[in-house]
Amino acid sequence: MFRRYTLLLLLATKVIATTHTLIISGDASGGAVSATFNDVNHAFKITGSTLTNGADWITLASTSRAYLTFRNTATVAAYDVSRSGGLFLVGEPVSVPVPVYVGLNHNSSFLFTASYPTGAIATVPLSPHGIPIAPAVTTTFTATAPLASPQDQARPHSGLIDVTGKYLIFPDDGLDSLHVYKVDATSATFLYDQPSPVRPSGPRHAVLSGFPVVPNWIPRLHVVNEEDNSVETWIMHYTLKNMSLALQGSAVSTLLVKGGMDVSTAAELLISPNGRYLLASNRDASLFATGSIAVFRINAPTAKTALTRISITSSGGANPRSMSLDPTGKWLAVVNGNSNSTAMFAFDQETGVLAAKPVANMTGINTPQTVVWLEDRHIPTATETEILRLEHFL
Repeated sequence: MFRRYTLLLLLATKVIATTHTLIISGDASGGAVSATFNDVNHAFKITGSTLTNGADWITLASTSRAYLTFRNTATVAAYDVSRSGGLFLVGEPVSVPVPVYVGLNHNSSFLFTASYPTGAIATVPLSPHGIPIAPAVTTTFTATAPLASPQDQARPHSGLIDVTGKYLIFPDDGLDSLHVYKVDATSATFLYDQPSPVRPSGPRHAVLSGFPVVPNWIPRLHVVNEEDNSVETWIMHYTLKNMSLALQGSAVSTLLVKGGMDVSTAAELLISPNGRYLLASNRDASLFATGSIAVFRINAPTAKTALTRISITSSGGANPRSMSLDPTGKWLAVVNGNSNSTAMFAFDQETGVLAAKPVANMTGINTPQTVVWLEDRHIPTATETEILRLEHFL
């Protein structure tokens, strides 16, 4: 009887492994590859390669459709995604100014790209089947006065759609501003520039928080600045015809020691799925002799400081340009481009604790650029009732 009870207890407590599929882009020689990660034995391995040209950025529209940017050919393209992470071109690539980022609007009617090298943004209409339609609509930003090095011109680096789906925001690393657009049916119309509070700051990437974590949420925009290695937070105020931005406190450093850094290092931002924590990557952090990941607690919108930094951890390699959390918030994948590795860290989104060392560190991809999890995830979108609340009461 004891033996039978012990066997039943072991079966009841046995942890069932989940094998995750990820897609990682490399440079032109490495291509984009699929990989698997077992969350019990931590086996992390490359399983396939389907592209001959390297991709700078990958955005998943679903587990069956992806959009990729190619800096070396100045194009954006759509791909069908197989269950194993294989990528298969659909339609024809569309020419856009040298792209480093691609995003998708809420109803999947158009793509938007940002071009750090040329200072331009572009919108590309999509067919009902999600195929990019040429030609793209492009806008090139110019400085109103000569800019000091290293910010020698306009350099939009990314973009994102707000939770209402009505506004599109492009952080501009060169002009130290946020370009705000009103979303139309298949493109977007420029509204205004929101200058950074300090210069040089170098807005690079941004994420949204506040929805739908708590009742009567207040939307906020967090922006990572690569020139002064900080994260600033903007509260988003809505009216029937517009959206404005107001700073919440001062920017918070992504580094242990703010002074003494003479390089641009901060790169990427993530929000934990439960909305409680923000993670920022630093591509160079001399105290670790590697890159690093900073974790921040997101404070209430009424707090004097929007973020409180709670830890900084080595990224497991050099130059962590991109990182991605799985939809459960348990695993953080970090691509370290200069060490040709992808590190996998355990993360506790209830406490904000990021493991000190990766459980696995996969090599074999030349200069990895971007990593995404091939898993279903819900992108928060405000309902019509919630949009009305925002536009009338905030």
